[in-house]
Amino acid sequence: MPTQRPDTTGTNAGQQPPRRTYRSELRAEQAARTRTAVVDAARHLFESQGFAATTIAAIAAEAGVSAQTIYASFGSKAALARAIVGQMEESAEAATWRERIAAEQEPERILAAFAQWTRALFEASSPSFAIAQEAAAELTELARQGDQQRRRGLTSLVERLDAAGALRPGLPLAVAVDRAWIVTSIQTYVHAVEGCGWSPDDYAEWLTETLAAQVLARPRPTA
Repeated sequence: MPTQRPDTTGTNAGQQPPRRTYRSELRAEQAARTRTAVVDAARHLFESQGFAATTIAAIAAEAGVSAQTIYASFGSKAALARAIVGQMEESAEAATWRERIAAEQEPERILAAFAQWTRALFEASSPSFAIAQEAAAELTELARQGDQQRRRGLTSLVERLDAAGALRPGLPLAVAVDRAWIVTSIQTYVHAVEGCGWSPDDYAEWLTETLAAQVLARPRPTA
């Protein structure tokens, strides 16, 4: 009589994949916690000691991990700086602001929401301005990528206004994007808040008015 083989299609077999998935989820969560700890440590040391003076070994000690872990996860201090920028976007609730901007229908309110998002991002980023300035030589590519990302976002925004017939008559779409890109630079925010002593609210109000003046059709005077 043939030996009966264990049933591999029943409950026990079906429980194995969830256990493996559970372990994978735990590893992913641990990796995410480690990554966050490293980025937090890097930001703290960059701001307190300076970008150039901070070593990978110091960041590893601050985060409680090995230097090899940082090299494997990030590769360089410049990559850590890029991760800090991503963290700043999360702090500014980027996803929530994108949803809010998309939900607005009136051109003026669309630009106002975008101005408030720009203010929130730059306000969250302000503690790291010194990092960016000190690391300028190493972060040129990061700055270029940030400018390109901002231009892509503004292009989508201006195309939406154009589709609604809200752009100033005769203003080429590309020029409208250029105008919006110029006034939403982080340098302008720094000049306003740090150079002129404006509050972030003052900056957001000015940016809303300036964007509208630069790209939107002027309302027709009433008789």
